[in-house]
Amino acid sequence: MLSALGGLALFLMGMERIASALRALGGGSMRRAMASATSSAWRSLATGTVVSAATQSGTATAITALGLVAGALVSVQGGLAMSFGAQIGATIAIQLAAFRLSEYALPMVAVGFLLMRWKRAEDVGRLILGAGLLFLGLGLTVDGVAGLQASPTFAAIMEQAETRPIGVAFVGFALGTVLTSTNAVAALGLGLYASGALGLSATLALVVGGNAGGTMLAILAARALGTEALRVAVVHTGVKLVAALAVAAVAAPAAAAVALLGGDGARQVANAHTLFNVVVALPATLGVGLLARLGAALMPTRSESRGPRFLRSEALERPELALALAQRETIAMSDLVAEMTELAARNLRTGQWDQEAVDVREVKVDTLTKEVIQYLADLRSRFGEDPVSERLLLTVSELEHVGDQVRRLQRRESKLSADGVEYSRSGRAELAKTAERALERQRAAFTALATGDARLAKRVVDERSGFEELITDMRLAHLDRLEGRSQAARASGQHHLEVLTLLRQVDASSSRVAEWALQAARH
Repeated sequence: MLSALGGLALFLMGMERIASALRALGGGSMRRAMASATSSAWRSLATGTVVSAATQSGTATAITALGLVAGALVSVQGGLAMSFGAQIGATIAIQLAAFRLSEYALPMVAVGFLLMRWKRAEDVGRLILGAGLLFLGLGLTVDGVAGLQASPTFAAIMEQAETRPIGVAFVGFALGTVLTSTNAVAALGLGLYASGALGLSATLALVVGGNAGGTMLAILAARALGTEALRVAVVHTGVKLVAALAVAAVAAPAAAAVALLGGDGARQVANAHTLFNVVVALPATLGVGLLARLGAALMPTRSESRGPRFLRSEALERPELALALAQRETIAMSDLVAEMTELAARNLRTGQWDQEAVDVREVKVDTLTKEVIQYLADLRSRFGEDPVSERLLLTVSELEHVGDQVRRLQRRESKLSADGVEYSRSGRAELAKTAERALERQRAAFTALATGDARLAKRVVDERSGFEELITDMRLAHLDRLEGRSQAARASGQHHLEVLTLLRQVDASSSRVAEWALQAARH
């Protein structure tokens, strides 16, 4: 059993390395491609399929789709179609694994490892190494399951499973939820069927149950993204679960249909895995509007889930009201930016970045920036320029700039990880201290913006020099570690200094917001 589980762990490690390498090779095109797929549900389905196939990470693709829905860049219908497509594309890994190239696994691991030592071929090496681990893990899983057949208890359990496909589907659902991977359950099913431990109908029930369970992680992620994203995740899981139970109820004829496609045991399981996702996705995409309405009925939209909350076009005829509404929307933007900075401070302290949480908020900030700027531009074209609208334009642009700096902090941490280095313990503690001080000053500036507190705004402006001194102290402390020949400090030196520069820019933006808040309070 441990051998089988160890093989499954290697399989998952291989998939993670393949996904990481493909994302690195593809650059930042994934999110841009998904954001542009808004013209139809079918285009969204195709985009989700292609992106997931190119990155071999169905879960990451589905969660990215949820982020786009939360940011109002993709509709609920488009998000649903993308989610269905994401699981189709991810099945390519099992199709590849079904070739059973385990005899080539160790040479691939060796070649991949050697290529990773060469900077120019690092991502290609990671890809080959991941494929080798995938094949090696699947081979060990099959061999481990074959060894389990000598156990009378295991044989009895498998015999009972053959007569209870619905129960097996629920077991698959639980496994998919725990392993957070539909491919992991499919790999386990492949091992059970290829070793003769389980028949095709019971294996099919296990695989389709795992396909439903593997979507549960998206629900957990969507809870922090707003009502519409949660709606997409819940509807997706619900459709998959209903379809899995329906297939399990007719497991024997469904297995016979899969067997007609031919191929050995591994190929049949891989085909079943892919076919299930295709057969569910096509009618679901056709009826995606109905599914979206069902989700809306189950989970009514909260007012904050999408777009600007306060801007009203009819208020443009009354300049004072329109400016007040724009002010409220700007304050709402500052709350999102503060959340991003809070995430950055926490993540700098731990080294574990919640990328999706940052991305979702940045998308919202970008969307609101465009809306507020357009709203104020319309107002100024009707009634002329005025100092209040000018301050608001400057403020929203500055808030967007802070969001960009937080994203750069996130990318700097990713680059640090890609380079295989880490900050020293004292270095990370100093960066976290600086980030928390920047966050404290930012909160004060944004509070002054929201309340019109002139004294608080002036304090933020006056204490700007103190923060500059803190940055200087942190730079000197880092240089002292370099002189002390700390290996960790030398390896992460450039990253450390760049993070300090970014935090300095974040604080400069907070000071400018405080200056404009002070001007507004005085007038």
